[in-house]
Formats: sequence, structure tokens, C-alpha cells
Amino acid sequence: CNRGISSLSEEDDKTVDRLAHDILGKPRSDDGDGYKTSSQTMRQRIALSKSITLVESKAWKHRKMADSLLDRLMKDSSNTNTFRLGICGPPGVGKSSIVEALGLYILGLDKNEQEDAFCPEKVAVLAIDPSSHVTGGSILGDKTRMSQLSYHSNAYVRPSPSSGVLGGLGAYTYDAASLCEFANYELTIIETVGVGQSEVELAECCDLFLLLLAPGGGDELQGSKKGIVEVADVLVVNKADGELHDVARKTANEYKKAVGLLRKPAGWWGTNKNDHVCSDDRSPATPPVLLCSARTGLGIPELWDLIKTYRQNGKITGYIDEKRRNQRRYWLTKYLREHVLEAAKNDARTRKRKEEIELDLDNGSVAPRLAASELWSSIITA
Repeated sequence: CNRGISSLSEEDDKTVDRLAHDILGKPRSDDGDGYKTSSQTMRQRIALSKSITLVESKAWKHRKMADSLLDRLMKDSSNTNTFRLGICGPPGVGKSSIVEALGLYILGLDKNEQEDAFCPEKVAVLAIDPSSHVTGGSILGDKTRMSQLSYHSNAYVRPSPSSGVLGGLGAYTYDAASLCEFANYELTIIETVGVGQSEVELAECCDLFLLLLAPGGGDELQGSKKGIVEVADVLVVNKADGELHDVARKTANEYKKAVGLLRKPAGWWGTNKNDHVCSDDRSPATPPVLLCSARTGLGIPELWDLIKTYRQNGKITGYIDEKRRNQRRYWLTKYLREHVLEAAKNDARTRKRKEEIELDLDNGSVAPRLAASELWSSIITA
């Protein structure tokens, strides 16, 4: 079943088939006796980069190829031992520094000494960079900040533009994360653009939502405000070193008091230090607030242990599986909305009616809300 995917040309179909083959790490039929695993790994990274470019493209031909690619990968892939970590915070809080410090720590662990079953051998990082509202361009400089992690053989760092999309993510970050998982990256870290209080879309794209805070970034009242603090699974105060250490500790204490007033997003944090799984008849604990320093490494091991505990209990309780099901439905609605708008733009009758309504808008004879209702009525009755 091709699920209604438009047919591709023979050349495009071969391209998609080759990309899917390389992403899954399968050897090609023309590989000789001198074939090396390193060559397979390099082909996989190249195919992953090309595929992410494909899903991010707005060209109609590329969109059809991306649909076909994702459909083939869904049928052939069986990797379920994956985890998505979302990291967000205000501009300048040190997101890229924390991502690199955490990534290098994880990749540096001795896998034979780890008792936990989840110890990723490969880590992917999707760094979203803000796009200019004037030129539409992006610097894509986050990879430069992760110089050590970028050169690690088991790490993949991909900067992508936000393309003017609000919420902290790119338009197709969800698909990019799926591609990383198809390429057998057990841990995918998603770093958003610098966000404010209301950009919470990251919660629809990750298993654990980590909010990074700056020392002195707010008091108890600031932490009590509804929004991004309300949906965070873990709060981390970064830059807890040097002269800022005491300030960071004070900030962490303020947020610990504040998060107790908010409804927590997950039920596994427990009720005391020895109970990490919360039953329905107990008062749930608040999301943890940690101190970290990307510069000195303070708190990085504790943060990773906390992430593993979250994942373990989330798998046991089924919370992560339920969360991913809800996320897939969210992105279904979002992509459907995009298809409807695209179809409306490309329809000649809709464009003509839109021009007529815009004249009424310019004359001040109709409100934008009513104009939108009239335009929608003309679309569904066409």
C-alpha cells in the first residue's frame, strides 16, 4: 500500500530507495570484498543529511520524495530503543554548551560498566537556528559552538533553520528526529531557538522536555507564571560556576518553590526521595530543579542519571508510548493545516476570491476575522 503517495519518476524512485537503504545501514549489492564498516557509516551520515534536506524542502517534487522515503523507512525500520531529549531556554543561556557537555559525557561512558540497559552508542543533535524575518536566512552557527561533539565519530550534529516558524522548532523537526532514529541514533537531542514563556511546541516533539535557566533569570513569581515552566519535565539552572554559583543556587531554590504551584506534566517523579513512581492516591512531587555547569561539568552526571530514570519509569508506566501517540496526532493536524493552506494558495478560484476580499479589507469594509470566514466558505463550497 502506497497510502496515496503520488507516483515518482523512475530516477526519483531510485534516489529514494538508495537513501532509505543507506539510512538503515544496509550494504549495497555492488559492495566488493574490500567493503568496510567505516564506508557504510559515512554513507549513512551522508544519506541522513540529504534526507533531512529533503524533508525540509518546500519544493513539490521534494515533498513527494520525502513522503515516499518516510513511508519506506517506516516499513523497514524496527528500532524502538530510542529517546528524544528536548532542550530549550532563553537566548544566551548556554543551550549549545550543555548539549555538547552532555553529549560528550554520554559518548565517553564505558558501555561495559553501565548497569542500565539504555546507554547510547550514537547521539544525534538537531539544533534549530532562528531565521531572519527580513532576509529569511539563518547563520546556523550552533554546530560551530559544538566543535568537539561535531567531530566525534558517533555524534551527528545538524543545524536547521526555523524558517520563520513560531514555537522554537523548525517546520519539519519532527520528521528530522524520526530520520535520526531510523539511522539507529538511540538518543536524539533537539535544541530549540531561544524561546520565551509561550513557546512550548517542543513538548510535542520530545520524550523529556528540559528547560534551561540562567542564574538570576527570575524570582518565585516569574517561575509561577503559566507557560513554558508549566510543561517542563526537568528544570536546569546553567552556569553554576565561579561568581555565578551562589546566584544560580538562589535561582534554583526560587524555582523549586514556584513549580510546586504548577501542575506537573508527568506522574513518575514520586512523592519522596525513595519513591520514583507516583500512584494515583498520592500527592505527586514536583519536577526536579538541578544545578549544572557546562564549563566545569558540574551536575552533568546527575542530569544524565535523572534522564535515564525518567526514561525507565516512562517505559514501565507506558507514559512515553502514550506521549508519542499524542504527538503523532498533533503533527497530523499540523501537517494537514499546512496542506490545506498550500492547496488554497495554489487554487486559481481561491486566489481570485482572496483578491476580492483583500480589496474589502483595504477599504475597511470588512473585519479580518469575517473576511477569513468568507474565504473559507468559498473554499468548502467550491
